[in-house]
Amino acid sequence: MIKIFLAEDEKIVREGIKNGISWEKYGFEFAGEAPDGELAYPLIIESKPDILLTDIRMPFMDGLELAEMTKRELPNIHIMFFSGYDDFEYAKRAIKIGASDYLLKPVNSSQLLTALEHMSETILQERSEKDYKSEFLKLQEERMQMERDRLFDIMVSGKMTLKEVLKKGREHHLTLSAPLYNLILFQIKAGDQKNHYSDENVQFDRKLKEELEGKTDIIGFNRLSEGYAVLIMGNDSSDMKQKVAEYSQLLVQISKSFCEMEYFGGIGVPVQRLSELKISFQAASRAFACRYMMKHNQIVTSQEAVRMHDDGGNITLEGMDLTKLSREIVPNFLKNGSVSEVNYFVDEYFEACGNNFNSLIFRQYILMDVYLAVIGFVTQLGFEPDHVLKEFGDAKTLQPCVATMEEAVRYARDILTKAISFRTTCSQKKYRLVLEKAVEFIGNHYKDEEISLNTVSSEVNISPNHFSTIFSQEMGITFVEYLTKVRMEAAKELILKTDLRTSEIGYQVGYKDPHYFSYLFKKLHGITPRAFRAGGEHEVQK
Repeated sequence: MIKIFLAEDEKIVREGIKNGISWEKYGFEFAGEAPDGELAYPLIIESKPDILLTDIRMPFMDGLELAEMTKRELPNIHIMFFSGYDDFEYAKRAIKIGASDYLLKPVNSSQLLTALEHMSETILQERSEKDYKSEFLKLQEERMQMERDRLFDIMVSGKMTLKEVLKKGREHHLTLSAPLYNLILFQIKAGDQKNHYSDENVQFDRKLKEELEGKTDIIGFNRLSEGYAVLIMGNDSSDMKQKVAEYSQLLVQISKSFCEMEYFGGIGVPVQRLSELKISFQAASRAFACRYMMKHNQIVTSQEAVRMHDDGGNITLEGMDLTKLSREIVPNFLKNGSVSEVNYFVDEYFEACGNNFNSLIFRQYILMDVYLAVIGFVTQLGFEPDHVLKEFGDAKTLQPCVATMEEAVRYARDILTKAISFRTTCSQKKYRLVLEKAVEFIGNHYKDEEISLNTVSSEVNISPNHFSTIFSQEMGITFVEYLTKVRMEAAKELILKTDLRTSEIGYQVGYKDPHYFSYLFKKLHGITPRAFRAGGEHEVQK
């Protein structure tokens, strides 16, 4: 409702205005009254009305002075003056103050109501545009955040020149120039529960962003299922060492505030050029891959990962828990690892075996465990046994692959890569079915004003945050953008093929507020619905 406050010194006039209109019937709320500006001012500041009705001539403090003071505190308030004096000087000052209307007494209820309804339309439109701009900016911000996070993969891929990367960074308000760079790859997830969604992931993300806000020497990138990449910039070796330790501790502290979650991180090596960031990323990736073989809740450096294997020469066959290696580590990697991590994982896994891997029998044993883990995993994905054997071969295919360590490494990499590709295919198929169901639901319900990310995610039985991530990744567009696109395409068709008014068309495509519909249409297409109709009709005639 539109809130109205009345300041009028004549009691009969004040009572007549107050009681002469059924305020609620016309969408108004009578918020208060006062006989002069001095008494009115504190009540206005407290009630914050949308419209101030005030006489110009009042004792103690007149309406013009009241309006000036009120405008300073409530700049968006609309002011309607009325007076029995047809004085041009009063009118000029009222306009200067920012009067929305100026009525001469006596004012009857009908005349006042007409003026108020006109003013109300203006206020509602201003409110709507403010809300719409906020919503539109939020949508744009979501899109920019996605592009910002993707910038990291571009930086470590080496596919852009330094000039292009710096330009992209400036677009996202990121300062990427520094004497020294290093990376931390970090992941936090629900303990001992694969693919388990937790709201704590969202809370961690929010808390991490809050902690990094305003810092110029560190940038966090959300890599979704792969965790986070943290880019640290330092002035020299000593400064970088201190910052890596400081920010590693910060990640640990944030993680520890979520008792049900476990974390792991890998630290890269310092590099002097942004174009060399790939080197730091590879080192961090190798350390990060240790999470499949080391205890969780720690952050290791690439140097520590190397030293761990250098010290592994004393490991003997008798001292190794081969059952644990085959039944926990490889299946865990198959469930959670990525193709890009296969090489790092195989290196870590085989190096953990120490000098024992020089033994032909030992290589046969390890590769057989890897093979059986892969076969069992792929079969559990739902592939038919005959198809699995056709793709991965039987145990006999191992024989020529154990002759040398190099051949054994190549075989392990190939079979793990193929298994993860099968997993990806299953995930994509699963997501494709989810998205098909979601798209169908949106197509059938886009006219409902209540449709939202929550209602659609509930329909496909996935948490809102997880659904949002899947939708954006697979569709290349956010949920809100897609819903808006569907609605606008339907609107364009109705504009060109029917004689419905803009307000009716907005209502039919899910927008109860015609102002919002027109605002959004113009924002997206650069033209109003009315102009689009005129242009469309012109094209048809041509």
